[in-house]
Amino acid sequence: MDALADVIKLLRLSTVLLGSMSARGRWGVRVPEQSGPTFYFVTEGRCWFRTNDSGPVELQEGDYVLSARPLSDSFQNEIGAQTELSDDAFKARHTVDGEIRIGDEGSGPATRVLGGLIQCDPANADLLIGLLPRLVHVPATEKTAVRLRALVSIILEEAADSRPGREAVLCRLIEVMLIETLRREAAWSPHAGLLGGLADPQLAQALGHIHADVARGWTVEELARRVGMSRSVFARRFSEAVGVAPVEYLLGWRMALAKDVLLRGGNTLEEVAETVGYQSASAFSTAFSQRVGCPPSEYAAYLRAARG
Repeated sequence: MDALADVIKLLRLSTVLLGSMSARGRWGVRVPEQSGPTFYFVTEGRCWFRTNDSGPVELQEGDYVLSARPLSDSFQNEIGAQTELSDDAFKARHTVDGEIRIGDEGSGPATRVLGGLIQCDPANADLLIGLLPRLVHVPATEKTAVRLRALVSIILEEAADSRPGREAVLCRLIEVMLIETLRREAAWSPHAGLLGGLADPQLAQALGHIHADVARGWTVEELARRVGMSRSVFARRFSEAVGVAPVEYLLGWRMALAKDVLLRGGNTLEEVAETVGYQSASAFSTAFSQRVGCPPSEYAAYLRAARG
C-alpha cells in the first residue's frame, strides 16, 4: 500500500485559481491571506518571494513555489522594495482580462506570477498542513519543475473550459501536482512527518503495512519484525522520522479515516467502528471523543453544517 497516495486520496483535493499578476518597474505586493496552501508559478521574469517567517527567495521564470500557510506571502522586484497593497487594494486590482497589474506599466520587462489555492475537505485539513513543509521552492532547472510546469498548464486549460468532468479532472491534476512536489521533498529534505518516514525504505514499508490493514491490531514488535528491525531500533527510528510513535500514527490514521467516513454519511456507528479496527461502537466512540474532543455523531453534524 502506498501511504502517500492513501493520504492524498483521503484529502479530496480541489483548487481555486487565484489568477495571475503582472508587475513592472519597482514594486512590492502582499498576497491576501489564504485559507489553505497556495502554489505560485513564475511564468515570466524574475522577483523575490518571502513568507511571514522566511527569508527572501529569488524566483526566476519557470520556478514553482508552494506556501503551506500563506498568511502574508509577498513578492518584490528587489529586496527592500516597499510592499504597498493591502488585501482590499490587491483584490480591487483585477482588470478586464483577469490579470492583476501592479507597478509602473511603462517601465521595463514584466514579471508574471500565477497563483492557485489548494483546498481539501475540512475533516482532515490538518493532515494536509502536517504533510507539507513550510515552504517548497522548485527551481526551473530541476526535472520536477518541468513536470510541474506541464501540470500547471493543463490546470489552466481545464479551469478555463466547461467540458463534462471538469471538476474531477482538476481534482486529479491537483493530486498529481502535490504528489510530484512531495516526492521531491521526500528525496531532497525530508522533515518529521509522513515524508520523513517515506524517505526511509524500511519505515516506508512499515507505513505501507499500516495503511494496507488499518483495522489490524498492529504492535511495535510485529511491525519491526515485518521490516527486519529490532523493536527498539524500529521504535526509535520511526518516532524520530515520523514525529510520533508507531501505534500513535496508527491511531491517528484510524481517526482520519473515521472522520472522512462520518463526513460522507450513510454508515452506522458500528460500521465505522469496524472499518477502523474497533470491536464495538462504544469503544470507537470513546476513542474518538478522547482524540477529537467530541462524540462521532456531534462531529459529523458539525462538519455537514460547516459544508452547508
